[in-house]
Amino acid sequence: RKGAVEVGLPPAWVDVSEDVASNVQRARSKMAELTKAHAKALMPSFGDGKEDQRRIENLTHEITNLIRKSEKSLHRLSAGGPTKDSNVRKNVQRSFATDLQSLSMELRKKQSAYLKRLQKQKEGSDGDLEINMNGSRSQVEDTDLDDQEMNEHQLARIRKSEAFTVEREREIQQVAESVNELAQIMKDLSVLVIDQGTIVDRVDYNIQNVAATVQEGLKQLQKVIFLVYVI
Repeated sequence: RKGAVEVGLPPAWVDVSEDVASNVQRARSKMAELTKAHAKALMPSFGDGKEDQRRIENLTHEITNLIRKSEKSLHRLSAGGPTKDSNVRKNVQRSFATDLQSLSMELRKKQSAYLKRLQKQKEGSDGDLEINMNGSRSQVEDTDLDDQEMNEHQLARIRKSEAFTVEREREIQQVAESVNELAQIMKDLSVLVIDQGTIVDRVDYNIQNVAATVQEGLKQLQKVIFLVYVI
């Protein structure tokens, strides 16, 4: 229709950037939940702590997956080749990569701090188990009855200490793996940030060189005109 204004659809990379922004927001929300889950898991409890542990594992996986998914999406921003909005895409890509790197670093710090607390708890549990076992042995050695056995209360305490230690070892291993994975994610993102920064710096450098060349060219042209006029 004559006089109608055509409104085009936004570029595909805009949708990608919106998805990344949504993932970052969700990851930060999950991070707040993880902080609370860490605190709850480290509190003294009458339970075995498996529910808290599963909660922490699930949240950690969700956050890590959101970061990984976003990282892959960022690579798609530069997959379309050079266009008139290439510089905008590069800036958006670099900004999100920096955000994701910061998020990964924050998660790694939280997991590292939690790992240290778990290790301390396990060391304390190992000590309690040793005391229980030694105490029980002393009781057996001090009696003249060969069929003397630990009472049910002692056995229950030892079983609980052993189960706690095994569970803590598994949780420590899982958290340690998470910390190592986050270190790799941070490394991957840092490469992306550096690459983008290098591209931006190179563009600035080329612009400065062109400007300097143009200025020098004008000076040389002015000299030629002056000489022609004098001659």
